[in-house]
Amino acid sequence: MATLPRPDLNRRWSLPNVVFLTYTLFLAGFYFVPNAVDLYKFYVIMVFLPGLFLLPVPLKLCWRSPLWCSLIAYLCYMLLSSFWSHQFSLAIFWRDVLYAVYILSFILLTLYFFDRNEQLPNTVMYSIALVVMVAAIFSIISFEPLTQLPRLTDARLSGTGALGTVNESAFVYGIFGVIALDYVRRNWGQGLAYLYAAGFAIIVLFVILTQSNTGLLALSVACALLFLFHAKRNSRALYIGLPLGLAAFLYLAWSLGLLTGTMDMGFTMRWPIWDHAIELWQSAPVFGLGYQKALAVAEIKRGVNINYAHSLFLSTLRDGGLVGFFLLLPVYVLALRAGLKMALKKSDPLYLCLFIFGFIVVLVSMDQILTRPRELWLVLWLPLACLIAHELGLIKVQSPDAPPG
Repeated sequence: MATLPRPDLNRRWSLPNVVFLTYTLFLAGFYFVPNAVDLYKFYVIMVFLPGLFLLPVPLKLCWRSPLWCSLIAYLCYMLLSSFWSHQFSLAIFWRDVLYAVYILSFILLTLYFFDRNEQLPNTVMYSIALVVMVAAIFSIISFEPLTQLPRLTDARLSGTGALGTVNESAFVYGIFGVIALDYVRRNWGQGLAYLYAAGFAIIVLFVILTQSNTGLLALSVACALLFLFHAKRNSRALYIGLPLGLAAFLYLAWSLGLLTGTMDMGFTMRWPIWDHAIELWQSAPVFGLGYQKALAVAEIKRGVNINYAHSLFLSTLRDGGLVGFFLLLPVYVLALRAGLKMALKKSDPLYLCLFIFGFIVVLVSMDQILTRPRELWLVLWLPLACLIAHELGLIKVQSPDAPPG
């Protein structure tokens, strides 16, 4: 126990160590807690409230980060836009403010752990990857259509955990496939690396069985980039990165109908949704319609509502207009810059690849981003927190071949 990495090495059960434990359990809970409400309550009671005593330190640091300041500007404006929504509700506004506070506290706690020891967040991610592997195995074994192969193409796997849709399963499992592959990349030749390699293969199979186009594309692109950036110090990585990149390109081309002439249904259904979002934006182009969007006005197919923009950028245009859109752009530009600096100068592309994974998800599958614990906490807020830590200089230069911790 004494050798386990933790924020406070002098005391075993200090507040930082307890919060570090509950923070880790919260992230792992996405894969075994049966519903998001229970996971939400756990975060508030066991992570947020005790973590408040740890926030002053990272809160003082974070204002030196342009990425953090851009994020605050964007979130504050989108919350402010609630006041000119068609039917403003103070209760909904307060709910969204609380969501923002919880999300920002999650980022600050991640920064706190980076400040204590830059390897702590990676230790958490690599540890949870083991949990994801077990959950993926259990989900695949429990997937009844595997025993009825002719029906396999009509069935979609949904994993265990606090997940609402099949696509959410693909996202939260898939991003830990990238993390497992990164462990293999860093530690190839060591015994545990072979376990992570097997786990990566299992997670890939899991994502394939979900039949989530966005999940498959995000996973293949992120994994390809992981090896393409790794090729800077080991050219043999190109033998992995280039085929993965080609596979991602061909999959996208197939989905768009460039190879077969028939577009994939997932993308076909998005066109009227995106068109409707643009029409709504055009009715209030500068400041938007407000963050409290109207209830669904139509349904396309299988519960897909056209008021759900299926794109963070289009939902921002709809709700916050051009002002909100141009406040969102710096968040992604600065995050991309921070990720590229880590990948090119420090030979550490993990956070960039996680960010790219999340970018693909929010580009074509998301709406508003202030939510109770759902997939965005893993595919958006966790990578952004890591990139803010890099901006703040909390991640020191280390040997590219050094083990992850």
